[in-house]
Amino acid sequence: MQHQPGVTGHDWLIQASPRMARPKPAACPTHRRIAMRPLLVADPPVPFRPAPREEFAFGPLFAALDLWEHSGWPLERIREELRGTRGAFRGWGAPVHPALLAWTAHALERYAAAREREQSAARAAGLPPTTPVKQQWTVRTRRRDVPDTHDARQYEQTVWGRAYASADGTVRDLWIPSLGRAKQSRPAAELATVARVVAYGSPTPRRRARSEPPPTATDDRVLPGLVRVFDVGCADGLFERLLAEHPAEVKKRYETDGAPAFRAVVAGAGTRPGEDCVDCKALAGCTDLKRAPRLWNGKPQAVARRRRSVSAWDLRLHGECPAQYHLVRQLHLNDLSAEGAGARRGRAVDSLLNERHGEQPVHGCRERQSPDAAGLRATTGLDEASAREAAGMLAEHRLLCPLNGLGPDEQVLVQHPVTAYVPELDVVVLAVPDLVYTHRGRWIWRETKTASRPLWEGRSLLRSFPQLALGVLLFHAGALGSDPRRSWVELEYLREGHGDSRLERLDPGSADIVDEARTVIAGLAQPLLDDTTYEPRTGRHCHGCQARTWCRPGTAYVADHPRPDAPVTGTKTNTTDRGDSSV
Repeated sequence: MQHQPGVTGHDWLIQASPRMARPKPAACPTHRRIAMRPLLVADPPVPFRPAPREEFAFGPLFAALDLWEHSGWPLERIREELRGTRGAFRGWGAPVHPALLAWTAHALERYAAAREREQSAARAAGLPPTTPVKQQWTVRTRRRDVPDTHDARQYEQTVWGRAYASADGTVRDLWIPSLGRAKQSRPAAELATVARVVAYGSPTPRRRARSEPPPTATDDRVLPGLVRVFDVGCADGLFERLLAEHPAEVKKRYETDGAPAFRAVVAGAGTRPGEDCVDCKALAGCTDLKRAPRLWNGKPQAVARRRRSVSAWDLRLHGECPAQYHLVRQLHLNDLSAEGAGARRGRAVDSLLNERHGEQPVHGCRERQSPDAAGLRATTGLDEASAREAAGMLAEHRLLCPLNGLGPDEQVLVQHPVTAYVPELDVVVLAVPDLVYTHRGRWIWRETKTASRPLWEGRSLLRSFPQLALGVLLFHAGALGSDPRRSWVELEYLREGHGDSRLERLDPGSADIVDEARTVIAGLAQPLLDDTTYEPRTGRHCHGCQARTWCRPGTAYVADHPRPDAPVTGTKTNTTDRGDSSV
């Protein structure tokens, strides 16, 4: 088989983890197909560039669990080790952010307590105890002399999590940690694959990256009588049993749910630029990913780093607090704090508009009846005040809806990903405008913002809303394949009350607008790309930070600057203020 442009090496080995069977509508089929072939490498080669901070949240936790489960360390000794760490934990990986070390101590305690509760319940049910397994399970086929229809001669399936087995081998458990709450379910194909590896896999030592597996198959002659899969929440310490089956049942489950999903991924064709571009080995040969050199005239990073993505939300969050960007956006830490009323209201408006704008055939919202507050309360769960505000915003939107009077031949794309690659920075730029549509040959990018305050007249729109600046630059670079002189970037600013909402337009064909957009994005992007420490920067945003629980400066700031009326909110990709939400 001829290699995909941009990669070289061998494609006879297919190695899959259960997450590859997980449905992912925005995934790139070519990226997933190549990712399952570990002996294929990028061409030209991409040098290894270590991260200045640990970017895998579970890395320190698994190192700590190894000390507890395999080295016999008591939990208090491990916590002391975490508290005394300055740099990499136990010498593994990259230096760990202090807040991630604090999160690790928190998660370790909750994980250990969950395991002890489950084992106590298992003993009461008459099941034998399970103890940690050092080497993770793998299912490997025997290497063939002749490749199959996918040019594969050997298959491997691996699993991720913490493995346990009873002394007599009759029970095997896998515990899969989640960063927040324990998941009550997982996609059928993913769970089926997890169960198959646990049931039929053999303990297998780790190999170096891109090294070849042995030609022999893994030994599945001694099977357990019971396979169990658990999900455990590192933030709440609760666990859910997702599956408890005999290997025969597991086999049927895999044949029904898992195998078809894997066959589809192995044979995947076509490209879909987006988040997958960041880790794609074939990026250099992809002709569908738009190149946008000098998008904002950025300078190469002071310290060479592996390829990264940048979005408007990344830039804004890092501008507020570098630590929050690292902990929330890169590590995805979540203290389960409740979402504020403003964010819930914005999310409800966002959901309803997306649903309406995505209907076929296209209808403008002026033709529709706006829901009243009572209806919104019943369908969204909003409180009375938020439902009233949302109803007012939706009524305002009826007059500003871009689909009013739109012809049947026009294109309407809801939440359409726009992706571009800045080669000199090795950065993938990601944007998801609320709406992109055509009108008489003109492409228009619409961002909608819900707010409780009037639009600030003393500051330019591009500085107030970096997503508009990024939209201008992406239009100017031709990322949507359109002439910027025949395009608009719009802001729909919704407030409750007649006459309070606004529609503002920006011309991406204007040299002055483009220059200002470059200045705005460069001022936010350069500090982010050069950052290697992600130090906390305290401020009012600390009140709504999902990682504040583990951030000492942020916790101290909130204690010294109480805001009883401040919402404690979760993040949303386009949030502009913790009390308001972009849609």
